[in-house]
Amino acid sequence: MRYLYLTIWLAVSLAAQAYNDHRNARVDSLEAALKSEHPPKGEELLRAYDELMRGWLPYDGEKAEYYGRKALALSYELDGLYVRQNVLRHFAQMHYVREEYDEAAELYRQALAVIDTMATMKRYTEVDIDDARSVVYGSLGNLYNIQDQAHLAIHYYQLALPIFEKHDWRESQTILYYNIGELYAQMGNYGEAERNYLKAIEKAGASGDSLMMTLPKKGLAGVYFNTGQHDKALQTVDEALAYYRQHREEEPQDFAYTLAIKARILMMAGYEDVAAAKACVEEALPYIDSTEMMFDDAAEVYMAACEVAMAERRWQQALDYALKSVHPDSTATIADKNGYLLLAEIYTELGQKAQAREYMQKTVDLMNRYATDHYQSGLSQMEVLYETEKKEAQIAALDKEQRLFRWLLVAAVAAIVLLAALVVYRHMAHKRQKALLAARVALETETKERRILARDLHDSLGGMLSLLRLKSLTTDPSPKGEGSEYLRLLDATIEELRRVAHHLMPEELLRNGLATALHDFAISVPGAQFQAFGNIRLGKETELTLYRCAYELVNNAMKHADATHIDIQLMQTAHDVTLTVSDDGRGLKAATAGIGSEGAGLQNIRERIEPYNGQLHIVSNENAGTEINVTLPL
Repeated sequence: MRYLYLTIWLAVSLAAQAYNDHRNARVDSLEAALKSEHPPKGEELLRAYDELMRGWLPYDGEKAEYYGRKALALSYELDGLYVRQNVLRHFAQMHYVREEYDEAAELYRQALAVIDTMATMKRYTEVDIDDARSVVYGSLGNLYNIQDQAHLAIHYYQLALPIFEKHDWRESQTILYYNIGELYAQMGNYGEAERNYLKAIEKAGASGDSLMMTLPKKGLAGVYFNTGQHDKALQTVDEALAYYRQHREEEPQDFAYTLAIKARILMMAGYEDVAAAKACVEEALPYIDSTEMMFDDAAEVYMAACEVAMAERRWQQALDYALKSVHPDSTATIADKNGYLLLAEIYTELGQKAQAREYMQKTVDLMNRYATDHYQSGLSQMEVLYETEKKEAQIAALDKEQRLFRWLLVAAVAAIVLLAALVVYRHMAHKRQKALLAARVALETETKERRILARDLHDSLGGMLSLLRLKSLTTDPSPKGEGSEYLRLLDATIEELRRVAHHLMPEELLRNGLATALHDFAISVPGAQFQAFGNIRLGKETELTLYRCAYELVNNAMKHADATHIDIQLMQTAHDVTLTVSDDGRGLKAATAGIGSEGAGLQNIRERIEPYNGQLHIVSNENAGTEINVTLPL
């Protein structure tokens, strides 16, 4: 996403060069022409308004808006569709700069609707239509990119790519492949990130643009670093540095950032070269203050400096660097996870175990918040994608139904009644199809995100906690006192982490089915037992849905009802399957006090089972336990 800002800056700079030679010559001459004895009229006047809006856009928003409204009004009089979509797009850009993202998105969609109309008219060339459409697609991609809505950003970038390839617009292809690679890297999908970075390098090589070849190499080095490919990472980062060393005055931030990446590669386990890494860090650090680096880039430099200081056991200096690498608590992001882990390790080495525990807990809280937010964001984006991809099909279906209706109207009144019934039926079927598709998308998105999060929790955070436990034993081997309390906390945290990671995406569910997964789940919960009745044979979606329901219900019983005994039952008949979770807790009314009339957990379950015509039945009395049945038809 860092290159997104460069892309916008380039676009504004090009606009400035096209319409302004630092004396406002172009816009001045157009304005003078409007005030002359023979001002332009008709199409010429429309083009003049359009150019004046573009010319003033980087410098004077009020003038740009004034001429934009003039152009928009005249475009309706003259049916000037090309100018209209241009003006709508520029208005969207104005909202974008003001961070009014919803308004910008709506205007971009209006521009796309105008372009769709242009495509039905012979007076517009294929190149004009493709150029206009690809610009809007790219702009929408940037819009969602800057809002961290990766699924939507990638969708619109990928809509623009075939147009760029069709006309062999190589620079545009390079930019989009790079942006897509950045998005996949942020999502942890390093395979897709590598593929898109390599495509960006290929396209940049064909155009001979050395800067555009370097940007994806920098990203590619990060992919190889995160996947443990030391030699590839070192070779790629050196290729990027070779360019930045020659252009350090033009690209000082990227130069420092790439030095930091190389330093961290040089500190990879089994390949440590502390002296070389330290040299990279010492060369990068002065650029932080002198260039006013973006926070995320500066954080990469500080983390590299911290890792070098830790390797040399300069713990206090390492602490200073680590603290600078993370955001304040109120603005913490998932990128702060590594900084928190470094802080936990440093405080352990310094013997400050309270602070070490604090940052271990911050890491767990951050990962939990990220998992929830990322899942909800992904689901929302998938719903938007569903609506977008269905739009053309819906319009075509509507036109077909209208023609059929007119024909049947002529045929007979009876046929009209039949058509009405058909429309109602299709509406209900479409509604049902939409709900099922949204549920499948939600389930697939959740499964993918849970797998990634479970892997990160187990491999990254789990490994760091185990390392902290080993170091704590080394620094404080006494069986009593604060050290033993600290070890108990570490052991409890490690056990809880393993339980959470396992239940985020249980492998038993994928390998051996729902009954086996629920049996293992019950074993891991104190006071829980599981029974299955019937020959349990269910589809993958049904099993995932019921497992998530069981997990939610058991967690509710443990956290809110103070239950000491929980029964989990699964029963399949010829027509349906029923999951029952009962407990001896305080009852639903007491358990949900202060949360709402029903509570977020039960609402989540209702939303999960609704697309499958599932039923939720609750039997509960205060201080007399709760029984909840979830039934899905087969």
